[in-house]
Amino acid sequence: MRRNRLIGLVLTALIVVGISLAGCRVQERGPGGAQTALEVKRTEFMMDTVVTITAYGEAAPAAVEEALAEMARIADLMSAEDPGSEVGRLNAAAGQQPVVLSADTYELLALAQHYAELTDGAFDVTVRPLVELWGIGKKNEYVPDKARIAKAQALVNWRDLVLDPDTRTAYLKRPGMGVDLGGAAKGYAADRARQILAERGVESALIDAGGNIWALGRHPEGKPWRIGIKNPRPDHGGSVLAIVTSEDDTLVTSGDYERYFIKGGVRYHHIFNPRTGEPARASMAVTIIAKNSAQADILSTAVFVLGPDKGLALVEGLKDVGCVLVTPNEEIIMTPSAKQKVEIVREEGVASDTRR
Repeated sequence: MRRNRLIGLVLTALIVVGISLAGCRVQERGPGGAQTALEVKRTEFMMDTVVTITAYGEAAPAAVEEALAEMARIADLMSAEDPGSEVGRLNAAAGQQPVVLSADTYELLALAQHYAELTDGAFDVTVRPLVELWGIGKKNEYVPDKARIAKAQALVNWRDLVLDPDTRTAYLKRPGMGVDLGGAAKGYAADRARQILAERGVESALIDAGGNIWALGRHPEGKPWRIGIKNPRPDHGGSVLAIVTSEDDTLVTSGDYERYFIKGGVRYHHIFNPRTGEPARASMAVTIIAKNSAQADILSTAVFVLGPDKGLALVEGLKDVGCVLVTPNEEIIMTPSAKQKVEIVREEGVASDTRR
């Protein structure tokens, strides 16, 4: 059975498939015979997830340390949970005054605003009031009443986040508003880590930040990377939904199974529809395959909110971007570019529609 090939994998939103490199060195075969390539693997917890970088080659040790340090620096700048971060200070100044930002935070906010406009607000970084209200993933998570949802949702509007490129400032127009970069910061940090690894001479590496993966170059054995997409309902067809054959791609998955609780038979998850103030219901899981992880991070959320028709139409209009979407009734829909890289491995007997 197909499942037999996948025994022993550690499951996250995305999974590295078929790699048997457990030691500190792996074999590389060239004209002169077998040589050894140094493998360096480091893991840290940041941005509310486990981040692991695995890199190969003599440049790997120093490059991995530098890449992780850069990711941690970005996390410190952009955490909405930390009142001392730049995002924390921006939120505290809502309705009062603009806040001067670093180039990194400003750049990501500008990118977020671009996609907010492109998606007609399906992606909206001013969703923080809803995140705080629902508390999903925390001890105080609950289902608010309609009045509280409406009050928080009224504070969500990307147009009320004003950016000034001349002064590199951001301003939230109304008290109580708040920015949350949880749908973009991991991707931005992963892009910076990949840039550092490449600039330091690393040609083969894997950056794994939970639902965000950057596969730099090729597998050290000379093959493309094989990345598994987790089945959002593993009791229906096995733990792995599909395998992506990747060479210098980033993959980002958003799903309703990552942080959620169930009450009254209803699943309440952490991906909010900015228009309703409630968890989005148009998708079960979305994986974006792209060349920029910040873009993929944003798009995975936006497409999840938009659903298959509008979401996949959006992706098809973008260069070097593919999408695998699982609908609420567990159909699988892929864009044409994704079909070139994706093999569906979910067991038979589950609804599937790969037409697009």
